[in-house]
Amino acid sequence: MATAQSVAYTSVASLNDLSKKTNTDVMAAIKIKTEEYEWFDDVPDEDIIPSGNEMRLVLNITRQTGTAMIPDGGYEGVLGTVAPQHGTFTFVQANQRYSFTTLAKAYDAKGRAGFIQRQVLYQAGKAVEAIAETIGLQTYGFSTGTMMVVAATNGAGATQTGIQVKNAFGTTLVPGSATADKTYVSSLLRNGEGVALVRGSTLQDFGLVVASPSAGSGVGYIDITFNGSVTPTVADLIVKANAVTDATITATDTNRWPVGLFDAATSASVHGLATTTAANWAAGYTNTTGGRFSFATQEAMINGLWNNGGVKMNRVIYSQGVRRDVIAGERAALRYDSSSFDFDGEFGTKGLKYLTSRLAPTAMVFACNNQAYMKKVLSDKPAMDGGPDIFSLDKVQDRGSFAASFDFIYCKCVNNRAGIGYASGLTEQ
Repeated sequence: MATAQSVAYTSVASLNDLSKKTNTDVMAAIKIKTEEYEWFDDVPDEDIIPSGNEMRLVLNITRQTGTAMIPDGGYEGVLGTVAPQHGTFTFVQANQRYSFTTLAKAYDAKGRAGFIQRQVLYQAGKAVEAIAETIGLQTYGFSTGTMMVVAATNGAGATQTGIQVKNAFGTTLVPGSATADKTYVSSLLRNGEGVALVRGSTLQDFGLVVASPSAGSGVGYIDITFNGSVTPTVADLIVKANAVTDATITATDTNRWPVGLFDAATSASVHGLATTTAANWAAGYTNTTGGRFSFATQEAMINGLWNNGGVKMNRVIYSQGVRRDVIAGERAALRYDSSSFDFDGEFGTKGLKYLTSRLAPTAMVFACNNQAYMKKVLSDKPAMDGGPDIFSLDKVQDRGSFAASFDFIYCKCVNNRAGIGYASGLTEQ
């Protein structure tokens, strides 16, 4: 019996060489900038001439005494004027680089129609993203450059999984005991970040962050692959380390950060001037009792900065969890008509600018007058959408490749520590 011819259907897949491969534009699928990078523009510029020798902050920091109430014809008051004191500061230099080949350069010159986005434009944007993250972290940290502290000793080995960490930026004010703290501390480093393990002032080894938080242990832990065998030990420091070639501690961020808010508000010495030398060289308000950040606490902070620093508080930085708790507390105290209930949850105080971000330390509020904490910049701060033109190019010797480099040089100056305050251990939601 005859069999009929089978029907053959031509699929798109069988002729897919006739179709083009198509793409969308490059989409931002993650958050690529920090709020602190934008806040940086709001920080006033320090009025000082940059110098390669010594730059001093001259501080009127000692209160004058000696007024005498005298009888008619009596002896007059004692003679004397208290002298000002000074601190010193230096600039810090953040360097970010990327590379591209001579072939990529040729494609950029003659084959741009083949790009979804120019390769060098994409690379420049990612480089600025890394700079923005660094500036965000340095908003809060210490000049020591510490990112976190090892909380428990691990066994020896190059592949270190589940390193328990604590004390964000090296401060016990963010200890890493509560879940929110653990989440915060272990989120400060990005996967692929170069780091170093430092014990006291001695470099142990360099490594790369594999997972932060740890893939196996979760928040409060990180995974790092080191170049050689190490034994992470309680109180060891973890710092960033992304410089090439140098195999000493100078290749790390150790002691290369600017003065951040924790430094300005809590350190025993800032800009080389210690509170033991100048008792008034201290934060104008401190509160470590915890609880809700209420408007009463805020008023106490306002009073502290005015009474001690002689300035009006006009900036507040608080964690997102503290902000949520403040909203919950203030809204619970309101009486409202449910038909006109405003779900935005906004609140404010006249004259104060409230700021928050994912990098704002957990359970913390920092406050200041913006003239108490200023900056000086020696290079233009690149825009987040800045292109490759801001990078200087160097031909890599003996290789068909170029290195693109950008240096951001700046400092943070504390003019009035009494015009800065903080509260810690606050309730979060």
